[in-house]
Amino acid sequence: MTQIQAVIRQLRATLSQSEIARRTGIAQSKISRWEAGRVAAGAEEALKLAALAQQLPTARSKKAA
Repeated sequence: MTQIQAVIRQLRATLSQSEIARRTGIAQSKISRWEAGRVAAGAEEALKLAALAQQLPTARSKKAA
């Protein structure tokens, strides 16, 4: 599993792909492809996902575990 897939899994524990897309401005279809491991994320997009993960208490607590 790639790091981007791990971050998406953390986010998906509490958010839908559509909600992740809305909050980050990244297309839902792109998030779906990343989650499936079909395409690599760019640095800017990965940073947006990481920033969202840091905002969510559940994502942070799972990351620390």
